[in-house]
Amino acid sequence: MASSLIDSSEQQSNFITGFTHQVNGYYATGHIDDPVRSGVLTRRYLQSQLAEGERRVNNFLLPIIKRLNANRIIDVGCGIGAMTRHLLTNGLDAYGLDLPELSRYWQAEALTNKHFFVVGSDELTLPFNTSSIDLAYSLGVIEHVGTAEGHSTRLPDYHARRRQWILELYRTIKPGGHLLIGGPNRGFPIDVAHGPDAAAPAISHLFHRATGTTIHATWRPNFLCSYADLKHYLADQHAEITPLSVRGFLEFSRVPRMLRFAVRAYSENLPRFLLGTGFNPWVMAVIRKNS
Repeated sequence: MASSLIDSSEQQSNFITGFTHQVNGYYATGHIDDPVRSGVLTRRYLQSQLAEGERRVNNFLLPIIKRLNANRIIDVGCGIGAMTRHLLTNGLDAYGLDLPELSRYWQAEALTNKHFFVVGSDELTLPFNTSSIDLAYSLGVIEHVGTAEGHSTRLPDYHARRRQWILELYRTIKPGGHLLIGGPNRGFPIDVAHGPDAAAPAISHLFHRATGTTIHATWRPNFLCSYADLKHYLADQHAEITPLSVRGFLEFSRVPRMLRFAVRAYSENLPRFLLGTGFNPWVMAVIRKNS
């Protein structure tokens, strides 16, 4: 069986299973055909993760975790592992998962292979038994699922790939447990976190290069995700989707300095009834598994 890669002396819990091989000393699941994927470990990405990981855990994640009474937690798309490490230092049973290239950073930082695992970039396979996790979260990841190079070129079946991805996360959640999904909102016409969709008009690319800001037509296909997309992916599940504020999560560092105060005030003070709409620049949804 695939799980035989880890013997009983190494396996710390019987809810972890399904490993087939190793990448840089870290256990891996699924088909890994891209041990080095370009564009993942950019300097900007590393600096952002290092600077923001602990703050996001303290100001955003821990209050949610306490409210949901969660202990066993997985971070899908954990990056360099900053948030997972901080959860571990807070006494939580946390696990981080990401693409093969990130394992080089984990190895350099001597992160334990009992809490950090490698997954492939195509069909997601998580090394956890069904209904074994209290909280799975994935922040700033779903918009890159189903793209050709992990950025903005949508594959023809990107919606099907995203549905498979989110249902695999949902599979691991215990009844009564939760999934937390976050990323820029396709339903909001402005995005400062990414460049334009690869199929966007040339003027959109020119505007982004000139300003660092992307403006898109919300009625056109786009690699960003929306609340409507989440509802579509989970339509046949017994799931309850609750939009959240991004207060405590974003620092708005990519917003032009002269606009930062206004953008923060707008984003953090949206009334509850607008959080799940196109008025919210971000999708930030807690999804409860009811059965």
